[in-house]
Amino acid sequence: MKRYLQYHVDDFVWDLAFRQWVLTPTRETEAQWRQWLVTHPDKAPLIDEARALVLALQPGDLPLSDQEIQQAVQRTIERTRQRGQSVSTAGSASRPVPLYQRPWLRVAAALLLLLGITGWLWLNYLMTDDARRPALVSYEQLVTAQKQTLMERFNQTKQTIPVKLQDGSLVLLKPGSRLSYVPEFRGTRREVYLSGEAFFEVAKDASKPFLIYANGLTTKVLGTSFLIKAYPKDPNVTVEVKTGRVAVFARKDPTHQQKVADRDLTGLVLIPNQKIVFEREQARLAKSLVDNPQLLPGPSQKNPFVFDDTPLPTVFTTLERAYGVNIVFDSDLLANCPLTAELTDQPLFEKLDIICRVIEAHYDVMDGQIVVYSHGCKP
Repeated sequence: MKRYLQYHVDDFVWDLAFRQWVLTPTRETEAQWRQWLVTHPDKAPLIDEARALVLALQPGDLPLSDQEIQQAVQRTIERTRQRGQSVSTAGSASRPVPLYQRPWLRVAAALLLLLGITGWLWLNYLMTDDARRPALVSYEQLVTAQKQTLMERFNQTKQTIPVKLQDGSLVLLKPGSRLSYVPEFRGTRREVYLSGEAFFEVAKDASKPFLIYANGLTTKVLGTSFLIKAYPKDPNVTVEVKTGRVAVFARKDPTHQQKVADRDLTGLVLIPNQKIVFEREQARLAKSLVDNPQLLPGPSQKNPFVFDDTPLPTVFTTLERAYGVNIVFDSDLLANCPLTAELTDQPLFEKLDIICRVIEAHYDVMDGQIVVYSHGCKP
């Protein structure tokens, strides 16, 4: 975000990332911008001004047609031109005003800038009025638009069925769900289309990313296992990661095609035991933890959660490694807090509940990580 140090108000207004943060914020972008403002507090007035301008130009505030906009611009230009001519003829001894300083041109340019921004927002974020908002892209529309011939599996049974793909990937398709795909993956990526719910175990192939399109959300992986819930009438799409890393991004993202084409994982990246909830109407992404985080696969350890007068920083580090979840805490503050407990059989959140009761602390789940709040312990 170094480039923002050189920005003026209009630069922020035109910046795609800035507009997305203002109009469709996520926990990730909120955290990024809050941290940037903490680091550069002198930029706060500039940010406030640019933010207010973007909010004032929301698409729902623009009831004018294209013809009305053009007429308004033309009238403004004519009026300001006439005023400029009146001022110049009032004093014959006045020096000629340079073109770039003439009031009518400056006002017209400002108006065109505002109208241009508003028009862009109107096209990209759409009207808030439901009557003007086009229908969300459906599974059928995506499948029909493909030039290649696709195979479809429709699970009409009451049991989950396995679907084996040509690259070795396995899809466990839930009842009532559909999956479309090409018989053989060729080219630079593997693409499938989902309606409903499925668990994916994707074969690793770093040279050919695997992409799932479901209800306006694109999920991109190189090789991992995860669950997607994307039912046609559900307002949300959920992605839960079991192993590996997953990148997700909205179809309405201005850089969608670039992220699809990139061989690396770009977008909002999830790790094991994290999930994303995509609100389809607002195109908003919210990252959190899965409801019941599971232990990561790995070599078995004898009694890994039996603690005997163990300092809490060591306890939290043990939990982080076991579940792959980031736990934020003040290690200096908790250095004098020992724990004696056996927490082998409890789920992660129950373990945390017990620990926090012992030291009179509490925790929150924020942006896919656990934040522990404590006053510490007396030596």
